[in-house]
Amino acid sequence: MQEITGSCLCGKVSIAADADIKMVINCHCLDCQNVTGSVHGTLVFVEETSVNVSGELSAFDHPADSGNTLTKFFCGTCGSQVMGKNTGRPGMVGLRAGIIDQKDLIKPGANIYCDSAVPSTAMDPELKSFPKMPG
Repeated sequence: MQEITGSCLCGKVSIAADADIKMVINCHCLDCQNVTGSVHGTLVFVEETSVNVSGELSAFDHPADSGNTLTKFFCGTCGSQVMGKNTGRPGMVGLRAGIIDQKDLIKPGANIYCDSAVPSTAMDPELKSFPKMPG
């Protein structure tokens, strides 16, 4: 188990978890690019029940290319992304790596949606890479 803490930019929303990290991925899909305003999003997946949230989260639902529903949770004050859920992965949440205090825990194991990666984005050649979401 890993202790994970973090907060949004303004500090009105914070998370605390004692969790096993299931996987860490860099997602290069257009949705992650749009929602983060960056070239990719990095997600740290843990069991939803392990995460305690303090403060009020806002949410936005949208469809994934798989047909699943993705929910983005963010601070309604500063807009910082905190975590996301996917109906295709019940019981799991993807914490946005940027909010996590323990930066040494952020060890991506794969790059996904590489077909839509920004061409100038540096990628670690040691990581598994997938053109879309792996099956």
